[in-house]
Amino acid sequence: MSLVSNTVPIAFFGLASLGFVSGVHEFSKSQTTTQLEQIEETRAAHTTQLNQEYEDFLTQWRVQKQEARKAEAAQARAEMIASLPGNPKKGRMTYMTCLGCHGLEAEGSRGFKAPRLAGQAPWYLKRQLEKFRDGVRGAHPSDPQGAQMAPMARMLRGTAVDDVVAFIATIDPGKPADTGAGDASSGDELFAICATCHGPAAQGLEAQKGPRLSHQHAWYLAGQLKKFQGGVRGAHAADLEGQQMAAIAQTLSDEQAIANLIAFIQSLDQ
Repeated sequence: MSLVSNTVPIAFFGLASLGFVSGVHEFSKSQTTTQLEQIEETRAAHTTQLNQEYEDFLTQWRVQKQEARKAEAAQARAEMIASLPGNPKKGRMTYMTCLGCHGLEAEGSRGFKAPRLAGQAPWYLKRQLEKFRDGVRGAHPSDPQGAQMAPMARMLRGTAVDDVVAFIATIDPGKPADTGAGDASSGDELFAICATCHGPAAQGLEAQKGPRLSHQHAWYLAGQLKKFQGGVRGAHAADLEGQQMAAIAQTLSDEQAIANLIAFIQSLDQ
């Protein structure tokens, strides 16, 4: 047998072997790719599941935290109401003369320019009623709402002021109907000076005689700031807090600044 005849089968077998090895390699490569894709799909699905479980946990945690806050607030409110000297039951009857302007739930009325009373600190409500009664507030000729409040306050005799304040404290504050249209981010710096007396969350500070601002209607806050600017409020010699507010209100350059400040204040009531 010749060398050529022996070489051809060997060469053919060698080529066939190379083809087989190459095929096995391609098959192995393809199988590895498929396995990697399956692993990636499994990993992605597991990650999605973990993310969903985490989001569900956060949602549940937020709900529980919110409920805990509500429970704490309700407890604190109940304790506060119990500590008030007035009688809420008597105050309910007295409030009948107030609801025409301030609303059945003390929610306020834009039409009557009457503020929200629900949610305001009892000490502040009492102090303002006393100011109206004594002529410290509501005596300016450009303050028709104040002029209307003054005789109403003088009707409250004996424990009537404490009683009506105690009743208002029992009313659920609800949410403000009017949140205004200012830019809260632009009102942040403007609020810095306000926080000294009204608190960092505009919650009010009794020690500084600063009322709660959050939770109040935007149109009312804007109206009162303009009254302070125009000397309608804070002009009486006995109204020391009003005089201080009148000076601070002058730092607000225009209506946009007022709107921005109020928008930031109301952003704190979330």
